[in-house]
Amino acid sequence: MSIAFFDVDGTLLPLPSLERRFFWNLFRAGKIPAGNCFRWAAEIFRLGVSQFGTATQTNKMYLRGVSAGVVSETESQNPRNWVPEFFPAAIQRVWWHSLRGDNIVLVTGTLAPVGEIAKSALERELLLRGVETRISVIATQLAIQNGCWTGRVSDSPMFGQAKAVAVREFAHARDVSLRQCAAYGDHLLDRFMIDAVGNPFAVNPTSGLRQIARRNAWPIMSWSPCPNRTAATRHPLKWKGEVAQ
Repeated sequence: MSIAFFDVDGTLLPLPSLERRFFWNLFRAGKIPAGNCFRWAAEIFRLGVSQFGTATQTNKMYLRGVSAGVVSETESQNPRNWVPEFFPAAIQRVWWHSLRGDNIVLVTGTLAPVGEIAKSALERELLLRGVETRISVIATQLAIQNGCWTGRVSDSPMFGQAKAVAVREFAHARDVSLRQCAAYGDHLLDRFMIDAVGNPFAVNPTSGLRQIARRNAWPIMSWSPCPNRTAATRHPLKWKGEVAQ
């Protein structure tokens, strides 16, 4: 048995990120008070504008006081408005791993409840292809008080080295060697997770990750949102398949 770890935003799904799509969906629906946007900006300033990327990973003040149940409401009402289609090659790759009997794990910096929606959508895609698979999710957990989000994360956000730690712990808990595992990511911050396994893949990599992938001879895969094959003509990919360069 092996494990295939997948980043979500930019790897399985096209950008912008699910969290950004989720925010704008809630904002347009009037679920996010305008004052929360000012709280978010104030928290960014407090944490340091120069560290904007890191600050946004821990600062979720735009959700302060918002009911945690809003995710279920949003999903049931109009999930198609903000959850994009998976890359066809991504579904094919996950399907291939599932046929091998590999465990599928989403390792994502997005919010845990949003990650669960992506998980359910991916499970449905696999079921349409005749494979019933339970997918695990490792994502950024939100702190909750009295049924509402506090605007802060309850643990370390799932970015950078935190992904590598989570991957190691997940594999160790199941007594699976990391050398047997695969990992897929698109961003420079995914390099720690990708480097932790025996079968690393850079998918639609940013320039920084592309340089590292080339230096380490990691396969580079290009997954397009435009399908170029029909379901009837799809075939299982080889382990090193769909390598762009």
